[in-house]
Amino acid sequence: MSKPEPASDHWQDHVAASAPCSPADMNARVARFGEVPASPRAFVDTWVPGHERTLYSVIGTGVTDNPDFRPKISAAENFHVDFIVAPRGCGAALHWHTTEEVFIVQAGRWEVDWIDGATGKTHTVTLGPRDTISVPPRVHRAFRSLDGDDLANGGGMLISVLGGKVPDRVKWDESLRRRAQALGAGFDAAGNAVKRD
Repeated sequence: MSKPEPASDHWQDHVAASAPCSPADMNARVARFGEVPASPRAFVDTWVPGHERTLYSVIGTGVTDNPDFRPKISAAENFHVDFIVAPRGCGAALHWHTTEEVFIVQAGRWEVDWIDGATGKTHTVTLGPRDTISVPPRVHRAFRSLDGDDLANGGGMLISVLGGKVPDRVKWDESLRRRAQALGAGFDAAGNAVKRD
């Protein structure tokens, strides 16, 4: 039987210097909550009753139907982070992304629906504070707040982490198209959300 190698061997493969990052560089990567841009119209579904919500764009461009909505921290190498608050019973309509999306409940209770594309059935899971779900790419998902948007009185906040360097636009379920069109909401030729009166 051979003698095991000492634990101190091979350190040369596991030690490296830090990349440059000045205080100014790091300060550009700090998002104080009061400075995070927020929009109640980041997506086309927000014009449809039951899908009202406010999106706080923290890190990276993520996905949005509003090209003027910019994040607090623009540098995002491989992921994007948003905070979401919504009135009780409201949240995103069924949609999917080409990358995975992780939802982490910061506060309150949230329901997440998804469609099993093999069976066409919709399923629901209820999540509480610090619960996390990772939704695979191209699986329709929706979410809604069970406790409302009054954070000072037990309302909810959901954190969305979206994978990918430059995520593609959202793909919506057919059921949203019909409801949104009936209200005059849709897209212009550039793919931006618009509502015609």
